[in-house]
Amino acid sequence: MNLKVLSGVQRVKEFLGKSVKKQNPNIVLDLFREKSNYKTFGIKDTSEISDEFIESLLEKGYSWNTIDTSTDRGRAVDLNLLNPVTGKLMIGSSSGTAINVLYGLNTIGVGTDGGGSVLGPAIGLNLYSALLSGIGIKGRTSKKSTDSIDFIPGVGVITQDFSELEKVCEIFLTEIQESIKEFCILDLNYENCEKLKKNFNIDLLENRKKYFEREEMLEFLKEIFEKYKMFIYLEKNIEVLGLGDSVFGVMGEKANEIQRDSNKGFLKVLNMLNCSAITIPTEDIGTAIVVVVPEGKRYLKSLLEIAKILSEDKRPKLYREYFLNYPLKNIDNRDFKIWRGND
Repeated sequence: MNLKVLSGVQRVKEFLGKSVKKQNPNIVLDLFREKSNYKTFGIKDTSEISDEFIESLLEKGYSWNTIDTSTDRGRAVDLNLLNPVTGKLMIGSSSGTAINVLYGLNTIGVGTDGGGSVLGPAIGLNLYSALLSGIGIKGRTSKKSTDSIDFIPGVGVITQDFSELEKVCEIFLTEIQESIKEFCILDLNYENCEKLKKNFNIDLLENRKKYFEREEMLEFLKEIFEKYKMFIYLEKNIEVLGLGDSVFGVMGEKANEIQRDSNKGFLKVLNMLNCSAITIPTEDIGTAIVVVVPEGKRYLKSLLEIAKILSEDKRPKLYREYFLNYPLKNIDNRDFKIWRGND
């Protein structure tokens, strides 16, 4: 049994009414059931995530620990939760799910993503994540975005490290896979480009104008995927300065300017284009390498293989100790100390 997982389960009570809506009252019994892998997951408070998806995690030995809070009607920011790293409003809508992974309450967080609602919270907390829309793991109902684009939410997962993300994604690998050997890159640093050049043919895209509207992002990506089967780029410093919320952004010129300063990129449209994607946090706040493939189950293995090459954990040691190892830190227990020597 992993001490961090068990302590994370015990410390869920600190987050009830905040990032946790409910905890499974039988979680300890479930953790020690036959064929358990002694790891936990939390689910965003939504009916969009199918029973079949949840059952696939249970069959692999994961135990359902929490139902996680989320934003009001899918807003892009959570007015009830703060980003524990920056102190700003938490990115939504899978906000509680991401926070519960950050603090080690759950091994895996499962959320839904219409216009960046899994990838955004994960990047905002420098966690790993995967959007599984491209392999057909989607929600139940059709919706319309605040800028009138029709979509069905995709399902995605959030983890503290790449190895766990890989294990979850491998559950959905099919026998027929297509190996991707050529792709294009935008804004990746020299070190990572060199890693990829060893085994793949890569085209470096020249600096482009900064897109903000979803329609122009969709057009750009459609052109990319007419030529390539993979696109790798950088989401940089999202929500560090601005506030990436459309409901707020329509309130005049100044609000729109602040929304643009949130710096959210293509993560806003990847689900709408039915892509699969993996995000890999860097050492910089709100920044991640994003590896994207178009719709198709046959691309999942290549997505995992190439993301793994870029998956080195460069997050600062203090960040890892303060947040990711939170369950291993002592709670103030002075009531249980023996003071008689001072009486």
